[in-house]
Amino acid sequence: MDYRIIKIKNDQTNWQESANTANVDIFPWPAVNGDDFRPVTIAKMAFCDDSLFVFMETNETEIRTEARGLSRQVFTDSCMELFLSADPANSNQYINWEFNPAGALCIAVGTHRYDRHEIQIDTYMDLFQVKTNIHNNGWSIEYRIPFAFLRSCFPSLKLSQGHIMRGNFYKCGDKTAHPHYGCWSPIELPYPDFHCPTFFGTLILE
Repeated sequence: MDYRIIKIKNDQTNWQESANTANVDIFPWPAVNGDDFRPVTIAKMAFCDDSLFVFMETNETEIRTEARGLSRQVFTDSCMELFLSADPANSNQYINWEFNPAGALCIAVGTHRYDRHEIQIDTYMDLFQVKTNIHNNGWSIEYRIPFAFLRSCFPSLKLSQGHIMRGNFYKCGDKTAHPHYGCWSPIELPYPDFHCPTFFGTLILE
């Protein structure tokens, strides 16, 4: 799977209108209790001279938002996620951003599920400029990832047009009214597991 990230101006608004769309429409595992819930979910990205931009939206309306602030339990709520290996040519590490509709965040870096180091950022709402929107037809999350932050985790990272990253977009909710596990890049495993960089897709800075 390939996704091309468009370049925009640093102060460009409404960039989502011109960005490419990644459909988070693959549900690799059997529905829980026969409830085949597959919320329509999309992801969009862009970049400017100093940041990546991320936008995700879903038509999930029965939302769960128990977690607040930095939390390991965001995945049990209504949740949309980006897992990003920003410098795959030089590092096996990836960062996970997991958000619920209240803006609660689980963020960590490492090489696999059992090698995660939580990133403590008390001011993450400001650092990532997090914006959430709950509406009648679902909810959305929008945030900005400074290149300086990425370089703090990937010291040799050089971001420019043509740079290739690896990653995946996810939609889940382990303890929601309708538990579900959706992804953009297909995962070929017999059980739900998003921490599988082998199945990440390709993200290219255009």
